[in-house]
Amino acid sequence: MKRYALRHKKYISVLAVTVAASLLLSGCAMPFPFAGGRNGGSGEQELMPETLGLEPDFSYERAEERPGIQTDHLGYLPYSVKTAVFQGRELPEDFQVIERDSGRCVYEGKIRRREQGEDGIVTGYGTFTEVREEGIYYIRCDKIGCSYYIPIGDSVYLEKAMELGRLIEEAQSGEETVRQTVDICETLSYLLMTYEMYPALLVKIWESADAGGDGTGINGKRFFGMLRSETDILLSLQDEKTGGVYKEAKTTAAAGQDGQEQPEISPEATAVYAGTMAKYGYLYQEYDWDYANICLKAASKAWRYLENEERSRSLDAESVATERIYAASELYRASNERAYHNYMLQNSELMASRKEDLYLLIGKVTYLSTRREVDHELCGQIMSGLMKDAERTAAEGKTEQFLVKENETDAILWNMTALALTNYAIMNHEYVTVIESHLHYLMGRNGQSALLLEEPDNVEAAKLLFLFGVVEAERKIIEESMEEESA
Repeated sequence: MKRYALRHKKYISVLAVTVAASLLLSGCAMPFPFAGGRNGGSGEQELMPETLGLEPDFSYERAEERPGIQTDHLGYLPYSVKTAVFQGRELPEDFQVIERDSGRCVYEGKIRRREQGEDGIVTGYGTFTEVREEGIYYIRCDKIGCSYYIPIGDSVYLEKAMELGRLIEEAQSGEETVRQTVDICETLSYLLMTYEMYPALLVKIWESADAGGDGTGINGKRFFGMLRSETDILLSLQDEKTGGVYKEAKTTAAAGQDGQEQPEISPEATAVYAGTMAKYGYLYQEYDWDYANICLKAASKAWRYLENEERSRSLDAESVATERIYAASELYRASNERAYHNYMLQNSELMASRKEDLYLLIGKVTYLSTRREVDHELCGQIMSGLMKDAERTAAEGKTEQFLVKENETDAILWNMTALALTNYAIMNHEYVTVIESHLHYLMGRNGQSALLLEEPDNVEAAKLLFLFGVVEAERKIIEESMEEESA
């Protein structure tokens, strides 16, 4: 009996060693480069070990895996500034950029500006701007490992831009029963600004064979046709008698009739409507003068409603002052009527202020870029304010962990909108670099190593398209400049 017990004990020991060795050998190594991200699964197989009669406990939480090297998930344009953020308990001196397909090192760089946070994590930075050849790469360094794959090429933002374009079109054709008029106008305003200021990306999204023959012009039938479905809705929201605009877009055509509830007219919606329709009408003239004229007349009618409401003291003028500056600037540019210019001059203090407001900002830039007569002193004051705010935004990010001061997406989109509009008026390459840096943050170079606007709403999609348009326009300028130098 004793001999049997010894043999049994020896058998159990051998079995335990064998099982342990099997488990060690069957474990899956992490793929190279870093796994668990958007470039594929980890390759791990789910094992179902015997529990020997014990109840398994899966109550633990597994820490979220992310690489210690943060980069833009979408990639980088060939001539853009390329900076990776390195984070770990300890950082090496050097890093290498590896071409994915060949496995060869194409660039070696230094990791600089190390900072240690309260959690003991050290942050460093490495630039690889010199890597310009189109392809897919990853970054490798000691002590941390590898980054996600990094595409480099002219079209790295195009797939995302096409996705945003589809999202905007689908939202317009949806079965939504109630939409806010100001939201429709905000989306349209961003798209119209992109068309007017930075149209190169829109060419790629909405161009076709009849875009001008050579594919270099914006396809008015597709792009403006897509917008026209929205302007048709907006035209239906204007009260025929007063010119006021309803707060919400409802599908009930009989609203206000036969005992139905009367739609609410909103001064804010009316003012934003006037600016948006005037901008659309001005830009659409070359494609369809008759429809553009309808939009311009609707904008003018909305403006008169606001004037009448102010005269009757039914309207607090200050409550919609910035929206009316937007409307006045667009109507003045489109019509050259002195009354609109007079309104801006009467509100020159607000025009020159540094108040953070989208419609005030659009009004300022439209006024600076118009070919109509302008007040040069007022223009100088506007330019000075825009430049001060732009320089502040550009400087603030340089000292931040991820080169971005704000970490809320709304704040980032606002700051970059302001910078993009200022860049249009002033043309400063540094501003585009700052915009690109913030896009990198939104697209993965952040503490979560995640796309922060993976499912944007309609307005956010239009804002991102605007920023992508800025970067695409800069890319074309740089490449044309490089071609001229090499010629």
